Amino acid sequence: MKKYGVLLFDVDGTLLDFDRAEEMGIEGLLEHYGVPVTAENKEKYHHLNKSYWERLERGEITRDQVLSLRFEEFFGDFGISVDGMETDRLYREYLNEGAFLVDGARELLEGLKGQYELYIITNGVAATQYHRLGKSGLDRYFKDIFISEEAGSQKPQPEYFEYCFKKMGRRDVENMLVIGDSLTSDIKGGNNVGIDTLWFNPHRQENTKGVHVEYEADSLEKIGKMLI
Repeated sequence: MKKYGVLLFDVDGTLLDFDRAEEMGIEGLLEHYGVPVTAENKEKYHHLNKSYWERLERGEITRDQVLSLRFEEFFGDFGISVDGMETDRLYREYLNEGAFLVDGARELLEGLKGQYELYIITNGVAATQYHRLGKSGLDRYFKDIFISEEAGSQKPQPEYFEYCFKKMGRRDVENMLVIGDSLTSDIKGGNNVGIDTLWFNPHRQENTKGVHVEYEADSLEKIGKMLI
């Protein structure tokens, strides 16, 4: 494996277990609005939410539209009219408590600290991401945290990475490595600006997106062995 000096880590699905946090958040909302808390309803929200974030990645809608329209559509299917932004605020109260580590995350970062410059690259709402990173204790491992809300753009857009380069005060992309679980966000983002990528693929999914991947691993332990 090539030697790198800067590691750009995704958060959700890579270091923090977002699926578990999301489940906690949507369960709270279902109970709040009197909708049955079933596996089917949680899965329905999961797929709808994912589709909205993918539309944002493609530049089809804005971040505020994602945050509000997903809930208006979801609860609308149950005949419930909600204020999308107010529902998002309530959702984040539940989500903020979901700072669950992916297996091996802390051990990986302990091994990497001091050997690399470590940065966070994440799409999402700044207040939520800062809260979850702080609660999990992961924030102390990173030199800086770059959140799409503050950047005014998001992965995989080149503009997001230009924001990161400016904040880092460097753009020697040949010395950088993006590490993340999303082909369409993290890996494609790295491709868009010439940064090598390491796809964290714990579910051993097939790469059907036509996205170039330099390296791949199905556990954080294996990533550690590759980098340390």
